[in-house]
Amino acid sequence: MGPASSSKSIIGKLVEAGADIFRINLSHCSHKDAKQIVKDLHDYLEESKVAAEVGIWIDVNGPKVRMFTRVFRTGKLPNDEPVYVEIGSDFFFVNDISLVGDSTQIATTYSKELLDIGDKIFVDDGNISFTVVERLENSVRTIADNSGFVGANKGINFPSHIIEELPAFSETDKRDLDFALELGVDFVSLSCIRSIDDIDEARLLLGNSKSKLLAKIENEKSMENFESILKRSDGIVIDRGYLGAEVDIEIVTMNQKKMIALANIAGKPILVASQMLESMRQNLKPTRSEAADIANTVIDGADGLVLSAETAVGRHPVETLETMRRIAHAAEKSINYQEFQLKLMRSVPKPVNVSESIASSAVQMARQVNAAIIISVTEVGGTARLVAKYRPEIPVLAATCIKKTARQLNLCFGLRMYYHKGPVDTIVNGTLKYATGLGLVKPGQIAVVTSGQVVGFLEGTTTKMQVVTVPEFDE
Repeated sequence: MGPASSSKSIIGKLVEAGADIFRINLSHCSHKDAKQIVKDLHDYLEESKVAAEVGIWIDVNGPKVRMFTRVFRTGKLPNDEPVYVEIGSDFFFVNDISLVGDSTQIATTYSKELLDIGDKIFVDDGNISFTVVERLENSVRTIADNSGFVGANKGINFPSHIIEELPAFSETDKRDLDFALELGVDFVSLSCIRSIDDIDEARLLLGNSKSKLLAKIENEKSMENFESILKRSDGIVIDRGYLGAEVDIEIVTMNQKKMIALANIAGKPILVASQMLESMRQNLKPTRSEAADIANTVIDGADGLVLSAETAVGRHPVETLETMRRIAHAAEKSINYQEFQLKLMRSVPKPVNVSESIASSAVQMARQVNAAIIISVTEVGGTARLVAKYRPEIPVLAATCIKKTARQLNLCFGLRMYYHKGPVDTIVNGTLKYATGLGLVKPGQIAVVTSGQVVGFLEGTTTKMQVVTVPEFDE
């Protein structure tokens, strides 16, 4: 979300176009603006009476070096316009956040003590790079390697160095996290994590919050520690823009496939972000390579795709979302789901627990009895996530009496959510009626139902599976 998409009318159009989760990056958005986006979304959902349960995701900056061009770190340039830097020109990175930047210099939170002559500085996911030629008392002088724009509050990468001493959470990050929890958001992500120590610190700050923690993979250190990070987080976001500025692009490409495969085996949702439809920031149609990238990401097994600048500051936010949805839908139809299930079952460590056995058996049973739908009744989402892990070919409706659970399940592949307002003992019948109304199933067809419980069990405990025939419902 950003200036191009934060109006109430555009928010409504994005919901209608199929947006499942709205991401708000507090590196580029004030608390006041973030609160307004959340209010406008909730107001639209209430006024329009749509059945969609749309999640809110707050992105916290984390241990990332950023540039500042005004005191108080607002990240604003004059008239909110970036400055243009010519190839070969001198450009200074100054360790003074009170400095007002221009086309020859900019303030940054970190640089002088770290950098040596000959080192590279990448700005804004590597869109423009500089070579250090001189260390001065309070700055470094660089030469621009290419022409381009330098904006305020953009990320900086030092590919020759790993910055260990930056804390996982600054004081600003902690205030941002408190703000996110006050808003009751569904997801929180920490940028530029390096190890499970960063994850553990985030867990402590989250306390007893029900918000899910997403780990953003944006540097070489997090790729090296991926498997341990995967175990401790609730989901993964591969941010290819920032990652591609620190790691050779061919390594990013192959590791993306590996990370998706590992997340699939673990049953953890994994999203792919950055430059998915970059050309649509300006154009109404994507490039062929962008379409192929999206299709391959879906086929590889990603749970979700994230639009960033395309919808935050692009000219065509709604059209971009509609385009991505069409490409993803076409890619999904080409997947051999039965082969995916068999491959996953061979890869999952044995013995599997009872819950996973029931979930995978439900998917197999649905195929064997020619079921039209799987109903997954869940309190905190674990049961539905296990079913989604095995990628059934038929619709899966996740039914819950908890709105937050419904919103959080948007993160998982192939799930549709149903929020049941009645008593729990009527949830299966209510879900079947809802599915019939949507045209997902017809009376007389078969539905496979799984259910779990929280009391006395861990999250994700599936304790029951049954096969039911869809009844006739009164109009």
